[in-house]
Amino acid sequence: MIGEIRYAIRQLAKHPGFTLVSALTLALGIGANTAIFSVVNALLLRPLPYPHSERLVLLRERSETFESGSVSYPNYLDWRAAQRGFTDLALFRRDRANLSAEIGEANPERIGAARVTWNFFGILGLPPKLGRDFAEADDLPGSRKVVLITNALWQRRFGGSRDVFGQQVMIDGAPREIIGVVPEQVGLPRLAEVYLPLDELRAEDGVLRRGNHPGFSVLGRLKPGVTLAQAADDMNNIARDLAQRYPEEDAGRTVSTRILLEFSVADYRQSVWLLFAAVACVLLIACANVANLQLSQALNRTRELAVRAALGASRGQLVRQLLIESVVLVLVGGVLAVLFSLWSLDAIIALSPRNVPRFHETRIDLVALAFTAGVAAVASLLIGLWPALRISRVHSLSLELHQGAGRAASEGLSRQRIRALLVVAQMALALILLAAAGLTLKSFWRAQNAPLGFDPHGVLTMNLSLPKARYPTDESVAAFNTQLIERLSALPGVSAAAIGANIPFDDTEWDSYVHITGTPEPEHGKEPSAEINIVSPDYFRVLGMSILRGRAFGPPDTYNGPRGTQSRDGFAGIARAVIVDDTFVRKFFSGKDPIGRRVDDNQSPKEKHAPPLTIIGVVPRTRNEAPGENNVEKFNFPQMYLCSAQCPQDENTLLIRVVHGDPLAMVNVIKHEVQTLDPDQPVASISTMESNIAGSLAARRLIMTLLGVFAGLALVLASVGLYGVMALSVTQRTRELGIRMALGAARYDVFRLVLSRGALLVGIGIVLGLIGAIAASRALQSVLYNVGALDLPAFAVAIGALAFIALFACFLPARRASRVDPIVALRED
Repeated sequence: MIGEIRYAIRQLAKHPGFTLVSALTLALGIGANTAIFSVVNALLLRPLPYPHSERLVLLRERSETFESGSVSYPNYLDWRAAQRGFTDLALFRRDRANLSAEIGEANPERIGAARVTWNFFGILGLPPKLGRDFAEADDLPGSRKVVLITNALWQRRFGGSRDVFGQQVMIDGAPREIIGVVPEQVGLPRLAEVYLPLDELRAEDGVLRRGNHPGFSVLGRLKPGVTLAQAADDMNNIARDLAQRYPEEDAGRTVSTRILLEFSVADYRQSVWLLFAAVACVLLIACANVANLQLSQALNRTRELAVRAALGASRGQLVRQLLIESVVLVLVGGVLAVLFSLWSLDAIIALSPRNVPRFHETRIDLVALAFTAGVAAVASLLIGLWPALRISRVHSLSLELHQGAGRAASEGLSRQRIRALLVVAQMALALILLAAAGLTLKSFWRAQNAPLGFDPHGVLTMNLSLPKARYPTDESVAAFNTQLIERLSALPGVSAAAIGANIPFDDTEWDSYVHITGTPEPEHGKEPSAEINIVSPDYFRVLGMSILRGRAFGPPDTYNGPRGTQSRDGFAGIARAVIVDDTFVRKFFSGKDPIGRRVDDNQSPKEKHAPPLTIIGVVPRTRNEAPGENNVEKFNFPQMYLCSAQCPQDENTLLIRVVHGDPLAMVNVIKHEVQTLDPDQPVASISTMESNIAGSLAARRLIMTLLGVFAGLALVLASVGLYGVMALSVTQRTRELGIRMALGAARYDVFRLVLSRGALLVGIGIVLGLIGAIAASRALQSVLYNVGALDLPAFAVAIGALAFIALFACFLPARRASRVDPIVALRED
């Protein structure tokens, strides 16, 4: 065996061109598969870092509008009391918090936070690595305020000192005692650095209302022996009982139950598997290419193999020798593939969505290397076994030895057919990838150029949250917001400044039921919804939005103090203004003038019968998220804008339009103005509107880029394979072509003969590839935006590109065939 390996290495060294081309082809095919498998492994296959994570279940509320909506706190309490399929249920919510180590600290931070019930870490199975966990008493209103911090924050902010336990830190303006450090692998909810109990939230009216859904999810751990289906049936029975007891709030609501890992990757599962299928096509094309090269190389050695057979070598020994050469070749390609995959992973991670941590956990680990080894073993068989079996037939070798060297350049009809089938397969696979790349490119272009309804250029954004401990009333929140906007608007270089809650591309959704005052009440559970935005008067000016009818918010729309007075029209309280978009007008007013009409106020948690909102203006519809990637966009919800002065929010996004230049150049000046008003107030998520829009398209950009790269690679490999087959065919038919020309055939006839054979292979490949492309386009529908399953322009471009490159690959051998000298050809034997 060692001697055969040495001989295989010498054979490959004797033909460096063949070895280099084959190794690079395999490196590209295997390396691309290794890189994408690493993504698949990190995103879909690798279990979550919790004990028995396959039993962790995420529970959400399902309605006719939302497949997976947030959970009402009272519903959670009833679920937990009645359920039988889980060891326990915990409530949690992703949040943000202001952190400073002490009052007046010069460097306050806005960090990721989580609100969790006391049993959250017990259900995860990950108790704090240091200190203690939350106790049930920590969840009660009025309890001692405590906080758990992550290992990363402990190291970054406190230097990993154990003196941190018992230390008081300022969280949202209130002191909390650090009681423990949670393990680094928790990661749920994503980006959280501090974990807070529910304590004061349990006393908030907005949380205690059953009809309110303030962003909570529920985590459960299945009991031993209980299946997900059994637990889901039990939860839905509970939901049906709640719907009967509370029809106004829970009618039509059931429970969505999904394994936590499946929920975490649901948005990307199909896309990643499609990429894996695409890269498998690239590997098949690469293997077919190298198999053809192997056969070509073996045909040149038929006389050598015939002599070995005549000296007593069995067919098995000949096959083994050729397979060993293939294994050595694949080994070289596999080493290069690992290097290629390491390089390509950096590019893939750079293109991945920033808010999906599992993408960024992609790495070449032992599992990925084992996959590479398996792919290499399969590739060795694919590229080596068929040529070895074809060339090592004892009868053919005996005939070769008797016929002399002239036979070495010939090839049987069956071999030509098999080589032609490989070329056809390459053409078909290449067309499928080209069509898929064309569809995703068109989808990305349409998503990127979908109407926004506003002008994002020159707009700076940053998040701001006013802690309730320092701003306990609506008056104090409204006063701070007003002063800040006035100061920012007066800065040199600032065209306009505003604040907004649920602004475009801020990764949040806020919707509410809508009812036009005076119209019949809709059936419970089937109420129409609208997206809610709360903005300051200059918001529309900052985003360059025109007022289509009526007016924008202005001086009349100010904070009027506590509600509850009697208005002139008999409604209790003080009426507030609302601006709606043109989608709202078309849906609810059928082209009638909406100005002055009223909409029930569903945004007042403290008043069951609040005075209605008065419509004062109409603006264009804006796109708030990436096209087709969330429920609000999918359901095309109309939009309602409330005035921030009348409905103060403690969490907002600052929006600043600069006169010219880079908006990020204003960051330090704006930070200074914020901290002039409140030295303990940080800002976070500093970005530009254009960057936010680009980030929302990251998943589409990743798919489009990788499919484009794979399609280009497939096109090159398939064309090279076609060229190799045609060139070998011309070489083997030199004598035949010489005879044809000696008998009077014109050079054009010979050119057409060779070119037509290549065109036939390309045509068959295109027909088969078109069938596959249609099937692939249907599989891609879930990741396409505004592109049909049978997009003729995309298919036409793919066919045209493949046909042009492939026929050019046929043109060169055909031209060489037409230049054959008949006299020289006839002398060859």
